[in-house]
Amino acid sequence: MINYKNVLKDILLKEEEKFFHGLSFIIVSLIAIHIVIYFNFYKFSSNWLETESKKTTFIITNNFGEKEIPNNIKDKIFNYFANNNLVEEYNAFNPEKIKESLGLGGVNDLSGLNLPLIYQVTSDKQEVIDDVYNSLLNISENRLVEKHEHEDQLYEISILVSRIKLVIFITLTFVIILFSFLVMSIVKAALLANFNFVRMLQVMGASSLELAKNISLSVFKKILPGSLLGLIFIFFISILLIKILGSSFNFFNIAYFSDLLVSNFLLLFVFVIIFSSIFLIFLTTYLFNFFENRFFDKL
Repeated sequence: MINYKNVLKDILLKEEEKFFHGLSFIIVSLIAIHIVIYFNFYKFSSNWLETESKKTTFIITNNFGEKEIPNNIKDKIFNYFANNNLVEEYNAFNPEKIKESLGLGGVNDLSGLNLPLIYQVTSDKQEVIDDVYNSLLNISENRLVEKHEHEDQLYEISILVSRIKLVIFITLTFVIILFSFLVMSIVKAALLANFNFVRMLQVMGASSLELAKNISLSVFKKILPGSLLGLIFIFFISILLIKILGSSFNFFNIAYFSDLLVSNFLLLFVFVIIFSSIFLIFLTTYLFNFFENRFFDKL
């Protein structure tokens, strides 16, 4: 009985083996890097938007003629936040931080500038924010208190983030389609070049389905080494990518880095399984239809 696997392996696509290794490394790396970028960008942007949407900035303005808010009021505000368990987190902007935000970090003499008190409060409950606002009004002895909720300012940013995700997804889809087209074109060209040989196999008893499965498996084995090498390469690239993205966010720490690292590894592992399954099913179906249409139309 003829061993179709060995025959096909020795004849079909033998000259294209190195080409398949290089092609699979490049294309799979491109697909994987888009998946990694999309996943990490999604994680970082989602966490950042969620964190920022919880923040509210309160600005307490000096009364007319005051150079600064009296210390006793500052102490009362400090004690209020220290004893408030409903607030997840709060930050007080000291004069130096305010100067830096205004671009006046190198200016020492600010005697003519009245600096307000600025507090940034983190809470996702509106009633807590309202309570903080009313409390600050009372503690500040009815000084002007401005409330700026960050959630109201994130709409345009969220739209921009969504567009970036869409661009990444469209590019990923384009690369996958390109890879599928290249593989189908190469396999079809190889089959047409060996048309008489493949037809002889079918005349000798090889079914279209068996031929399709064996050729698909042979092609898959040729792209597997380059694909695995590309995934390993992308995994190390993802480590660098996580560190670069994480350096810009205050919620990034060792635990978050480790979690993303494990998530990226599992993501690439799942990608290998799904990609392999879809590739084999797709190529087998394509070849089966090719053999059925090509041979039976000529009988």
